Amino acid sequence: MKRIPEEKIEAIRSQTDIVGLVGEYVQLTKRGRNWFGLCPFHDENSPSFSVSEDKQMFHCFGCGAGGNAITFVMDVENLSFVEAVAKLGARSGIEVETGEASGGGRQLPSGHRRLLDAHRYAEEFYRHLLLNTVEGEEALEYLYGRGFTKETIDKFGIGWSLGSRESLVTLLRRKGFSDEEIAEAGLAIIPENGNGVFDRFRNRVMFPLHDMNGKTVGFSGRVIKKTGDEPKYLNSPESPIFNKSEILYNYHNARLAARKSGNVILFEGFMDVISADSEGVQAGVALMGTAMSDKHLSMLGRVTNEVIICTDGDNAGWEAARRFSRMFPSNRLDAKVAIVPEGLDPDDYLKKYGGKAFRENIIGQPHTLLSFSMMYAKRDKNLKNENDLLQYIHEVLEELAGKTTPVERDLYLKQLAEETGVSVEALTAQFRKSEARHTRKERQAPPPESRPAEPAVPRGKTRKTPVARAERIILSHMLRDGALFARFRDSGEGSPFFHDEYTAIFVRLAGFYEEYGEPDVHRFCETLDDPELRKIVMETAMNELSGEYAEEEIRDSMRHIRKYRIEMEISEKLQQSKEAEKMSNLSRALELSREIIALRKSLSAI
Repeated sequence: MKRIPEEKIEAIRSQTDIVGLVGEYVQLTKRGRNWFGLCPFHDENSPSFSVSEDKQMFHCFGCGAGGNAITFVMDVENLSFVEAVAKLGARSGIEVETGEASGGGRQLPSGHRRLLDAHRYAEEFYRHLLLNTVEGEEALEYLYGRGFTKETIDKFGIGWSLGSRESLVTLLRRKGFSDEEIAEAGLAIIPENGNGVFDRFRNRVMFPLHDMNGKTVGFSGRVIKKTGDEPKYLNSPESPIFNKSEILYNYHNARLAARKSGNVILFEGFMDVISADSEGVQAGVALMGTAMSDKHLSMLGRVTNEVIICTDGDNAGWEAARRFSRMFPSNRLDAKVAIVPEGLDPDDYLKKYGGKAFRENIIGQPHTLLSFSMMYAKRDKNLKNENDLLQYIHEVLEELAGKTTPVERDLYLKQLAEETGVSVEALTAQFRKSEARHTRKERQAPPPESRPAEPAVPRGKTRKTPVARAERIILSHMLRDGALFARFRDSGEGSPFFHDEYTAIFVRLAGFYEEYGEPDVHRFCETLDDPELRKIVMETAMNELSGEYAEEEIRDSMRHIRKYRIEMEISEKLQQSKEAEKMSNLSRALELSREIIALRKSLSAI
């Protein structure tokens, strides 16, 4: 498997001046040694985006974005590493072969590239038919009648498929594709008897489906005149390049908008995504008829820590919101729910009230998952009826059990008391029983077989606490000193860091030093596919270090981290002790007290 030669990457780096490159996207003004402008990754009024000509790096003091020339192009253009290198290579007059892969990325098998090429030709063909032929005029009028504009059609690559059996097949054959390849791509069907091959999509408005990097990997076709029992929507079958559990519609467009807005909006269907985008709500995505997968959660977590589930206001919409809300593990992403009122769907609301009202009144005022659960539980109940009232209380307490912090629990129990007329004391007593049942179920449940979740990385600004400062100092030395890193790696104590994001960098740095041997912040940054980790690395690399007092700095920083780790352990055990006392588990409370005393002794010894 070929890689882009390191000397070619280095040549592209050396011939790309980051100030000139960023200046093509951002208006920069020199202040002191650095250049400043408005950040392209989040909305701001005062320039906090800094570009260092000396270090050939950028860093935003507002949102924490950071990197070098290659990672800047990756983030601002939504490109893979190879694509960014190729783009900068073309800018510098250095050719990069399209089949090459990077040291930090994977090369697609040649068969996969063929399937991607087939989809690219298909998308171009469908778009030509819609925009430039008599056969596409009716479909174009249909789209304009639905409120689509030429800009929307262009942005989402919408097209039209002919009604003939082999129009696309004929085109792809001329491009050198075999019938088997066309069928494997999901663009054609070969009957079971093996006689002939025909287009999968006929007489449909065609919506391309993209992977996370913006490559077309499938289609969804919609009829404009329903006849017989054919489905309104027909989607591509799963293929080597199309897996519905790894696709979020519009993710490649939405991720930059999501970084600016701070959230992603999860719609029921992709038509809502398109309608919202045309009204300026550009951080929308949609599932492709599947449950939320770990891959989906990982994709969302790369760009935001808040997801707003937006559904219709009818019964089906409420049920969809309930289903979606169950897909989000409480410890992964902060999910909220926005129900469109008046029984409208998002498209209807946007047409009636406009994008500003949608942003302010719907997306701007979402419900927490627990608040939504209370609303959902109350929908079909008459709280003046005793049975309904008791059932409502039971359902809400079950929702609260195991899912709330003490503050949330207090807030929702008071709210429940006001709604039902039952005292907070009685509700608290009943809640403790629900909590105890929940705890017993958790203990009896078999351990999950799935792999552990990847360490969560906080979005936006990097941590500014004293312990995070200590971690940055140690990481800064590790990035510049391979021998120091090896000392920590070989200590047998694992990662020296407390926070998960620094541990994730430590693990990746181990692989980097194993492969390359020498420190190189630019090269290491380019191997990181998570932009949040890149932010930390580049912010750390921008700091100046004192070589004279390095060992003293490291010792002092490690002391901070050890103390913080013990303090957090004490805090956790104090909370466990309180819970044990509430449950009248005195033996457990006593055991925890002994552990706390021992931890406090070790803390005073540091």
